Formats: sequence, structure tokens, C-alpha cells
Amino acid sequence: MKLYALQRNIGENLLTFLRLNGYTKSSLSKLTGISRPTINQILEGQSPNPRIYEEQLKKITGALKLPLDYLINPPSNKPEKWQLPSTQYSDRSTTAKRSYIAQDLLDDLDELLTVAAFYIKG
Repeated sequence: MKLYALQRNIGENLLTFLRLNGYTKSSLSKLTGISRPTINQILEGQSPNPRIYEEQLKKITGALKLPLDYLINPPSNKPEKWQLPSTQYSDRSTTAKRSYIAQDLLDDLDELLTVAAFYIKG
């Protein structure tokens, strides 16, 4: 399977799954044993090594109990506007650099707020 060629699509599908099911990047990292920066690369479709990428996807799908095909062709659940990532916050600025710890904390907070909004809306 040429998963590496589909990594951007797989990353988007995985991120949607995580948000809809209440997972954060940190919780996925702990669940799979894959580092948080590597999780970010996978979700952004920027994994540098095809062989390792496929191994990591197998770990992720195993931990989440998903078939690998789900990440390639997920069910057609179009997320509502409030479920999509927002770029209006200053913590998403591409020009400002933060320490890794500060950025991880901000990312986790953003994910928790997204999950909370899902439950409030739901």
C-alpha cells in the first residue's frame, strides 16, 4: 500500500477522527508511544520516512482499534464549521516562535476547548 503518498489526506482524516472522538495529540502520543512532534508531523502530512510512517500508522490504528482503510476513506461525516481548526488566534501565528513546552501547552488547551465545544454543542 502506498500510504506515504496519501499522508496529507491520512493526516486530515486522523485529525478529524481524533477531534470527533475526544482525543488530543498528547493522549494519542501516550496511547501509541509515538512522540508528540512525530504525531504533529503525521497529522500535518509531513512525515520524512516512508517505512517508519507506515509502522507508525499501524501503531495508531492498532491503538485506536481502527482499520487502516478508515484513514484512507473515512465515513463521510462532514465536520461542522465549529469543528474545523481556526486560524484567528495569535497562538497559531506562523511568524512568532514559542518554546516547545509553551506551544505544547497551547496546543493541548486548544484541543481541550475543541472537545469541550463538541460536548456543549452535542
